[in-house]
Amino acid sequence: MMPRADAPAAAGAVWYGPMAPADAPGAAAIEAGVADGWSLAGIEGALAAPAARCWCARAGGQVAAFAAFTCAADEASLDALSVAPAWRRRGLARGLLTAALAALAAEGAAACYLEVRRSNTPARALYAALGFAPVGLRPRFYENPAEDAVLMKKEL
Repeated sequence: MMPRADAPAAAGAVWYGPMAPADAPGAAAIEAGVADGWSLAGIEGALAAPAARCWCARAGGQVAAFAAFTCAADEASLDALSVAPAWRRRGLARGLLTAALAALAAEGAAACYLEVRRSNTPARALYAALGFAPVGLRPRFYENPAEDAVLMKKEL
């Protein structure tokens, strides 16, 4: 069972909820280890943008995962998702996305889109398990290294 996004985390528990400005350095530290990761300035800019929704998972007193979305009309787009290496394979990405997508739906989003590297089989499997389905391909979407993206969509 996942703690409510607005509930304080018990010892050892994971908290999922909207990011606060104080969470930005922790999210930037995670993103620093990701190809094409977001900078601290990029994360701070997203936190200040009216159309952005930034979420994090906190565990062990630190930011353990980060997700950023852009919202327009009744659609959301997952722009970034990363988990700190020490917290991978523990369900944080699933929990974070589940909490964030529920909040986005409550705000009126009817669908969420994302792009994922064609070669990222674990991420594609996670997204499929959460109800995302492939709806297209974006050739040479990624750099560092260059790669196609699979466009996926989930109805909320």
